[in-house]
Amino acid sequence: MADSIHSTSRSAERILILAPTPSDASLCERFLREAQLQSEICADTAALCAALEQPAGALVVAGEALRGDVGACIREQFSRQETWSSLPLIVLTRRLAKASLEALDDYDIYGHVRLIERPVNRTVFVNGVKMALRERRQQYRIRDLLDERAEHVAQRDEFLATLGHELRNPLAAIMTCGEVLESLQLEAPPASRCLSVIATQAMQIKRLLDDLSDVSRIARRKLSLQCEPLELATALQDVVVQAQSTLEARNQRLELDLGDDSMALLADATRLRQIFANLLVNASRYSPDASLIRLSARARDGLAEVCIRDQGVGMSAETQARIFEPFFQAPQGEGEAQTSRSGLGVGLTLARSLVELHAGTIHAESDGLGKGSQFRVVLPLQTAPRTEASQPPPGQRARRHPSSSQRILLIEDNLDFGSGLKRLLEQRGHEVVLAHDGPGGLSAAESHRPDVVVLDIGLPGLDGYEVAARLRRLVGCDDLRVIAVTGFGRDVDRHRSHRAGIDRHLVKPVAMPELEAAIAGR
Repeated sequence: MADSIHSTSRSAERILILAPTPSDASLCERFLREAQLQSEICADTAALCAALEQPAGALVVAGEALRGDVGACIREQFSRQETWSSLPLIVLTRRLAKASLEALDDYDIYGHVRLIERPVNRTVFVNGVKMALRERRQQYRIRDLLDERAEHVAQRDEFLATLGHELRNPLAAIMTCGEVLESLQLEAPPASRCLSVIATQAMQIKRLLDDLSDVSRIARRKLSLQCEPLELATALQDVVVQAQSTLEARNQRLELDLGDDSMALLADATRLRQIFANLLVNASRYSPDASLIRLSARARDGLAEVCIRDQGVGMSAETQARIFEPFFQAPQGEGEAQTSRSGLGVGLTLARSLVELHAGTIHAESDGLGKGSQFRVVLPLQTAPRTEASQPPPGQRARRHPSSSQRILLIEDNLDFGSGLKRLLEQRGHEVVLAHDGPGGLSAAESHRPDVVVLDIGLPGLDGYEVAARLRRLVGCDDLRVIAVTGFGRDVDRHRSHRAGIDRHLVKPVAMPELEAAIAGR
């Protein structure tokens, strides 16, 4: 549906009518004209589909029509609406009996639905349409605010990128001069202290600029990873050395528990160290002097889990919900036990984005204010690409593709997680196409004809259940394997997946061996 206009003009408030009979359509049009409301009668399904391509204020249709081609057309058009848009639907029904009201659940996919009994009462009908138009105007206002916000965010990101670039030159000069002065081996104690301050503070500024630059690059989709096989325990030990001076400055103790198991990852070593350095610095900043910080790592079911636990100020439920938002700072009063509230509020945002680029997850947990915090990072362990010698029996494989390599369509609206998972699948020899919403995924399925579809459930507009159901109806996709990789893990979610035709329901974070087995049909 075209929702591109940026004003609530009169043409954007027209009422589309597809009535059961010409006389009903004429009656509805007369009621609206007398109320000085603009309407457009659609003679058939084709006319309605064409009209829905342009902005509209509401849609009036007979209930029985939704069971045929009209309903399919409307569902298709509604699935293409932008996230702010939900065109009000007014359904003319024969009886508002209890059964009709209970059937409202069947209209969930349409969004805003009103049932109006036939024969149509003029007052009820006009008031229903006016209420729908008020809702539509509010949607247009929300759209304008979102557009304005997006413009401001883009300007902010561009400013931060420029600021970081412009500040690096003078910072480089300061750091170079500090090194020159240090090489002179000045003997006066005040000079030595000043040189130490210059070096420490210059490095702090550099770290802040690096964080700002990385956040801006991630927002503009400019950051990429250089992945290679590495051992997680080794990377964590490097991080401990990197953060040691920060901990010692506040006499904080670090308890390290890395276990005995190998934890091999396919990851960007620099970015991985950046993730856990940010988390350790954050734990130190929000913990009192001489407190204990615990860093532990374990391998479990194809996943590596790293936990950083502190005895600091803790978090309220509101802070836990927002802690990874860019530039978010806990409200004053939550961090009173700490000695410093320095920082830009981008370290945790950056950590989350980098974790998701590695196809992992990160969670913040706290029992409340004054009870410390824990950050838990889960990453998929590395699995070697399968060879022909390790192939499953033919009866357990996807029927259409004889080799270990599969054509995979990945449908995921989280761009960072989707990019990370795409890379991991490609490194295992698969051919992967990435789509970011339901309609885009359906279009990619028709053009690329994948062997396997890996999709998220919580997609905008058209959710994963509906995408799966439509995939099953595509010609040539009868042996398609559909796998849900989602944050929804309740029994009811798994049941809905099964009803929608999804073969496997996996819950994020997913271990790569488990996903590989699902892709292979095991």
